[in-house]
Amino acid sequence: MAGQRSMNAKKAYTAATAIRDIQRGRPEKALKPLEKLIKDAPDNPALWNLKGVALGMIGDHEGSLACYEKVLTTDPDPAVYWNNKGLALQNLGRYAEAEEMYKQALERDPESLEARYNLANTLQSLGRFEEALEYYEKVLYDRPDHILTMLNMGNALAALHRFEKAIAMYEEILEINPEYPDAAYNIGHTYEEQEDFDNAAVWYTRTLEIDPDYHHAREQLDLLKKR
Repeated sequence: MAGQRSMNAKKAYTAATAIRDIQRGRPEKALKPLEKLIKDAPDNPALWNLKGVALGMIGDHEGSLACYEKVLTTDPDPAVYWNNKGLALQNLGRYAEAEEMYKQALERDPESLEARYNLANTLQSLGRFEEALEYYEKVLYDRPDHILTMLNMGNALAALHRFEKAIAMYEEILEINPEYPDAAYNIGHTYEEQEDFDNAAVWYTRTLEIDPDYHHAREQLDLLKKR
């Protein structure tokens, strides 16, 4: 009995260490102990899910997808598993399939911010910008300071040529974080799309003040100077 408790405690510690490695951005370190744990518990969906997360972090999206498929054959109830499978499909460019996974996640957890956000990004990748905006708005209703949602919502607005609203969204990001270079760059790019080259140059310059290594801003600024 004591030996069994010791073994279980060791496995729990190993799993906790793997989770910590994933959270700290060290997925490679997590994979080997996860493999050992899965060997002892091949039908444990939580372990397969963790392996899928780790593989996705190192760019093995096919391997990640296979893990989530295994997870869902074992336990199809948690929304997070459907969301994670959607993310693997999204990273593979299989957007229509990813859309269905996120909708499955939202059927199980209609309040999932992550599934809403990922679905919005997938819809944007499919060119369905109006639908994407609806889901970005739902995320921002609950998380009005979610910068990545604001940035991508601005991108969707710009794609629809709603340039003033796009710029306003990027400016709102800069009110939250004045040192966020992507927002400054996107303002410059949006002005350039409208052929307002003076304001574009101002914002590309501002981007480089925030991040001198922002190569796209430097390239665009150099092109504007040659006009």
